[in-house]
This record gives sequence, structure tokens and C-alpha cells, in this order.
Amino acid sequence: MSTRHPHTLVATAVLSVFTTYAAAQNAAPSNSTSVVVVKSASILPSSIENLPGSYSVLTQAQIEARAPFSIVETIREIPGLHVVAEDVAGTHLNIGMRGLNPRRSSRTLLLEDGAPTVFFAPYADPSSHYSTPLERVERVEVLKGSGQILYGPQTMGGMINFVTRPVPTQGATGSVKVTAGQQAYQGAHFNLGTGTENGGVMLDVLKKRGDGIRAEHHFDVQDVALKAQFKINNEQRITGKLSSFKENSLFSETGLTAAEYTASRYKGSFDQAEDAMERFTMDRQTAQLVHEWDLNKNTKLSTQFYYSKTDRQSHRSREFEYDDVDNAFGMGRGEYAIRPRQYEFFGIEPKLEIKHNAFGLKNQTILGFRYHSENVDRKKLVGDSFNEVNAADERLTAKIRAISYYAQNTFIAGDWTITPGLRLEDVTSRKKLYSSATGAAFDTLESSLTTSKLQALPGLGWTWNGLNGTTVFGGIHRGFAPPRPDRDIDNNTLQKVTPELSTTTELGVRTGLLKSGHLEATLFNMDISDIVVQSGGIFRNEGRAQHTGFELSGKLNLGELTGQKNHYFASLAYTHLMTAKFKDSGQVGGEGEDGYGSYQAGNRLPYAPKHALAMNLSYEGPQGLQARVGVTYISRQFANTDNYRGTSAEGYCADVDGASQADCGLFGEIPSLTLYNASISYAPKGQKVSYFLSGENLANKKYFASRANGLQAGRGRMVVAGLRYAF
Repeated sequence: MSTRHPHTLVATAVLSVFTTYAAAQNAAPSNSTSVVVVKSASILPSSIENLPGSYSVLTQAQIEARAPFSIVETIREIPGLHVVAEDVAGTHLNIGMRGLNPRRSSRTLLLEDGAPTVFFAPYADPSSHYSTPLERVERVEVLKGSGQILYGPQTMGGMINFVTRPVPTQGATGSVKVTAGQQAYQGAHFNLGTGTENGGVMLDVLKKRGDGIRAEHHFDVQDVALKAQFKINNEQRITGKLSSFKENSLFSETGLTAAEYTASRYKGSFDQAEDAMERFTMDRQTAQLVHEWDLNKNTKLSTQFYYSKTDRQSHRSREFEYDDVDNAFGMGRGEYAIRPRQYEFFGIEPKLEIKHNAFGLKNQTILGFRYHSENVDRKKLVGDSFNEVNAADERLTAKIRAISYYAQNTFIAGDWTITPGLRLEDVTSRKKLYSSATGAAFDTLESSLTTSKLQALPGLGWTWNGLNGTTVFGGIHRGFAPPRPDRDIDNNTLQKVTPELSTTTELGVRTGLLKSGHLEATLFNMDISDIVVQSGGIFRNEGRAQHTGFELSGKLNLGELTGQKNHYFASLAYTHLMTAKFKDSGQVGGEGEDGYGSYQAGNRLPYAPKHALAMNLSYEGPQGLQARVGVTYISRQFANTDNYRGTSAEGYCADVDGASQADCGLFGEIPSLTLYNASISYAPKGQKVSYFLSGENLANKKYFASRANGLQAGRGRMVVAGLRYAF
């Protein structure tokens, strides 16, 4: 008897279910539920009242009224999210959800139009040095809770989906937007599209440049995107998108010592000639093709293909390190490093969405699977100067094959819904570590490692809609996060580390009973197991942590306080992270941003502020005038797992695990921060030109946002003005 591969068996079973359900719906009675209207680019269900988890949506109108300088200002006002801003352009994102470390957003799933194309490599190197430009965004969707098991690979804290603007369907449209501001900032965006109900095409071109937060941090980025849609017939549609992003910036991931920060936080290090030679370049190409097919009025099959290729290179003249000769921590300069890295991945994902009446109940079923493949090549070359960087230091290659299967069904029984779901992640990784005996040939294979992991990620959610305009929801699900590649390496040997896992529970309520307002409140608890830590010089999945908190968001028409409507509104987003702690003791692993040395059970997790608040008072006039003033508050944070004290720039300057500090400022806390901002926009009714003015950090607060690789100065006052002409 022949033996079939387990992947073939599972795929056959999934396809069999697809066929069975489709056949059942072709014979469905005439009183069956209405057509599925979920857009493939969205991560939210068509029946939002049945969503068993917390969510936030920022529309294009809200984004334009806010007139943010970058994506950072926008998502900072979403509950549960913590953003650490290092660069002025907001492309190198550091987003943490519900207390997860925000470093390079490695534990937050970032999507564009439902595809995981924002990261370098979602499995092998989940780092974000790119974000979809807001000029191309129609809305931003944030989803937390059990519903996120339909997506992956990161399913621990939550996900953010940037939905791009649709192709026009009623003739030719376009716009030109120009902006200018402080720190020599200049920006221009051009959009042109044309189409009918049968299809169309749209072109977006974006250019931004300016000085960075500190001297020798000039940034220059450009983004070009082409999007097209074609209606095959009344049941089938094809949407395609190509994009190209380029960056050539003097951005460095290297921070400052306390002495440098105190002397002049915006002038950089004491050796500015070396700073001027540091840079970050990136060339990123992506493609996405989506086919949507309404098999009948209750069944929809969507299939997406995505592809991404990125070449990035950074130049560093120093970095946070431990000198075993001097037994000291410091910002060592002298090892000049160039890090060329290449990433390429693709995936294909069919998904079936069905409405049916099985078991005598209304049901909404989603079934799908995804094949995903990655190739990664990370190199590090070193030398005595940037002109002599020709010695091979380290090369890591990775080939990843990940197959995901998922199924979710929503049972609708009157005011109640129950939504069980399951995601299977089958990941095979082949990694090789090279060095060089001489030169830069990387001709010595130091270590190789092949690992396979089949992980089941179940979820269960529920909602109750017994009160008009109100949904009570709850859920529990298993979270999953691939480990970062630097945590696979120790002493020229690849270590076997597996994905980190969590169990997350939620209980919340959202209501629109405030007539002109809405409110959402959520309690959550996240228990994380298998955190990658260092033990005895080897990386192991031995750490545990707990995150418990409360989120509150809402918007209210202030006139309702006196029983009348007006054009004045108040909005808030508040997160109280009551608990964010290690549950055991151990040795931290990885790069310097998590600290060095031991941590103890009960220590608070780094970059997990207890309080985060964003409040806005706004006027939204009927004649196109909108104005807003806002405040953002973030409570103090520990910058290291060791929980070293000290909110000054010097921070904790004593010995660390018996090692001295050659440079102070590398250990300690991040002080609490209050920032004021405002914006005003005017879009006259019937006119093609609109205007806006926005300001961030209006009090010109002097602060540092991070101690990762040294002190990272926060952006000073930034005022930007612009106009948009639509045609």
C-alpha cells in the first residue's frame, strides 16, 4: 500500500471540504443568507458585530484630518500599541503590542492589503524597516484577539493591516500633494488613476527627504506603486499591484553616549566625520495578485499571490558592545562594519468564505491554506575604516518553507455567536553559518542546522449582541512568533530555537449607544512561554512572561453632554498595562537592546510602559474646516531586562555583572514623556484645493526615546504645512 505525504493528505482534505461546501451551497434553499461581501484586502469580517476581539480602524478621512507627519503619529493613538520612534521619516518601525518588545516590530504582524509583505522576511527575519506610505493608504486596520489566527505568522499581540486605496471606477481622477516643514523637510505625492466598473489602473509616486532627528541623519525615500483591477465577468475580479521603494539615508542605528547626548543631543557623536559616513540604503520590490470569484451568492473564493525582494545595506562605525579585554561595556568605535543583506520570498494563498445554514443555524465559514517560501542571505564585513571593509566576519543564510492551514466557523444563534478556529503552522528551516579564513569569500562553513516544527494554534471567540448597538465579546487563542535570526547564533554555532508561544484571553465591550459617539473597553491577559533566552552560553526556549492590561478608546460629541449635538468632539485611547513581567529567572540572549546579564522573576519587561494615553479635542465643521489639539503621554519604562534604575541620560552607571562601563547611558530607564500636538485642515466645499498645517512636539520637549545601541534622541518640534489639489 502506498504512503502519502502528510501535506498531501491535509491539502486533499481541505480541497475536499471546499468542494463539499460549494456543492452544498449550490443546492442551498432560497432563504439562505446573503452574499459574502468581505474584501480580500481587509482582515476584518463583513459582520463586524460578530468579531470576537478588539479592533481599531483609521479611515482615510481621519488620517487626512489628523495630517500626521508619518505613520508613527497615527498608530501611536491606537490603544494597546506602543511606538518607539528612532528615525524622523517613520519608516524604521518599532511597534509593540500589549507590552511586547517593539524592537523592529518583530512580534507585531504587519500586512499590506492582507499580505505579509511589509517585513524583510516574515519567518526568517521578521524585522520592519519599511511601512506603507500613508499617502497610499485608504484605511489602517488593527486587530487583536482570537480572530487573528486566520493570519500569520505572528499571532501573539496583534496585527496591523495597511489597506491601499482602490482603483477608481468612475472615470479619471488624481491628486497632487506637496508638503514642506522644519528640518529641511520636503515631500511630494502624485496620484493618477482611471477606470470604469469593468476595471482600471492607478499610479502613485511619492518622494520625501529632509534632515533627520540629529545631524548627519539626512533621509531620502521614494515609493512608486502601480495598481490595476480587471472585472472578468459579474462573478470574477483580478487585482494586481507592483511597488518599488528606495531609501538612501544617513540614518544609523547607533545611538549616543550620555556624554554626547548631554553635550548636544542633535549633533550626534563627538566624531561627526565618522557619523557622516554611516548610512542605510534599501531597494525593495513587491508584487501582489488577487483573484476573487463569487462561486454563488453565498460562496466566495479568493486566491492571492505575493512576492517581495529586498536588498539592504547599513554602514556602522561603532555599536553597543562588551569588550572582554577591558571587561567593560561601551559604544566601541574602531570596528567598521558593512551589513549587506538580501531577502526574497513569495507565497500563494487560496481562501474560501461561505455562508450556510448547517446544524439549523446561520454559519460563516472561512477555510484556507498558504504556501510560503523564503531565501535570506545576511553578511557582515569588517575593517579598520569604511574604505577598508574587506574582511568577512559572519554570513548567515536561511531557506524557509512554511505551509499554513486554517479553518474558522462562526455559529450565529440569535444574539450569540461562537467562533472556533484552528491554524496549523508547518515550518521547515535550513540555516548555514559561514566565516572566512582569509579575505571576504565566506569560504568556511562553521555550522548548519535544519529544523522542522508543526504547531497547532487554536482559538475560540464569542460575541453577544443583546443590546442595541452594543457587542460584548471574549476569546482565547494560542499565539505564535518566529525567533529572530541573531538568537540562533552563539560561539560560531547555530542553536536550535523554536518559535515563541503564548496564550491570550480577552473580555471586552464596544458600544455605539452614545448616538454620536462610540466606546470600546477590553481586558486582556497574555501568558508567554518558550521565550528565547540565553542559558549557559546556549540559546534556549526557557523564558516565561505575563502581560495583563486594560484598553479603553472612544469618541464623543461634546454637545451630547448638554443634550445637543455640535461640531466639537473629544477622543481618547488609553492603555493600562498592569502587569508585564518575567515569571522566572534567567540570562537574556540576543542583541543589546534587551540588556545583558541576568533577570529575575518579577522584573518588568523592557519597553512596556504601564500607562499610555492619547487625547484629542477637535472641531469638525460642515464647511470643510477641521481643527484638533492633542496630547500624548507615556509613563516611564525600563530599557533593560535587568530593570536598572535611572531616568537621567546617564542612567545606571555602576558595574554590570562585574563589568565596568566605559560609556554611561547604555543602561537605565526611559523617563515618562508628555508631547503636545495640533493640526488644522481646510477643504472648502466644491473646491479642488485643500490645505493643512500640523505640528508635533509643540513644546519642543527634549527627550530620548530609547537606549537601544545607545541613547536615541527624540524628535524636536516639527511643523509641516502643505496643500492638495484633486482633479
